[in-house]
Amino acid sequence: MTLPYVSVVVPVFNGAHFIEANTKHITTALEDLHAPFEVIVVCDGSSDGTAEAARRVDDPRVRVLRCSVNAGKGNAILHGVAEARGRLVGWLDADLEAPPSLLVEAARRFEEGTVDAVIASKRHPDSVVRYPAIRRMYSWGFQLLVAVLFRINVRDTQVGAKLFRREMLDLVAPLVLVKRHAFDLEILVVGAEFGFDRIKETPVELAYGFSATSINWRAVKWMLQDTLAIAYRIHVRHYYVRRYASRERERMDETAPPHTIQVTK
Repeated sequence: MTLPYVSVVVPVFNGAHFIEANTKHITTALEDLHAPFEVIVVCDGSSDGTAEAARRVDDPRVRVLRCSVNAGKGNAILHGVAEARGRLVGWLDADLEAPPSLLVEAARRFEEGTVDAVIASKRHPDSVVRYPAIRRMYSWGFQLLVAVLFRINVRDTQVGAKLFRREMLDLVAPLVLVKRHAFDLEILVVGAEFGFDRIKETPVELAYGFSATSINWRAVKWMLQDTLAIAYRIHVRHYYVRRYASRERERMDETAPPHTIQVTK
């Protein structure tokens, strides 16, 4: 069986009314890769028949997974990443606010040189983004905070279209803790801590369909808390390095041959 070159994880929660059409749109766009690919739709505790709607796509390149409870976008993505078989692995928001063609462009960037990740960015000079001024202000403020707290050369961490080298996710995914609002940030930051800091940004065109009054203040609070917690784990506790070392010790202990002591008389 030919393994896919690109695996795309699509997390979705209660999207029965659009997931079938959007999944077909994703597969059509990815055909421009001219390489094998797979789409992994992960239903994040959906209660509206999302999984059944996704399975109606009836395409061997599409797999549908289910999480029993709604545990957040990050948790759903990690569930899909664990099942992904591609050389490049990424994710795309199910509502297609960011078009799937971005991942085709991202895959081509990997062919240009050694890259660890390619991410869509609202702040790329060629991006065209239309959204309320107050949302723009919050986004700018958050990225300024990221620049102060972390050593990553990225202008925007939050657009839901990203593609990674498999080696990066294999190392980072078991270490991350955030499963909701700051998941993308944690993946990028922890990756950079382990040397996966060759990150390229690609332009995106976005037109957000909300007003300033629709900002979820609770989500803003959680995002800030999660971001500060990531910084604390990196700079104070050195949590990710310690956890990686612990996992490596356990792996070596499991694979090491048993010690034998020879007693000579």
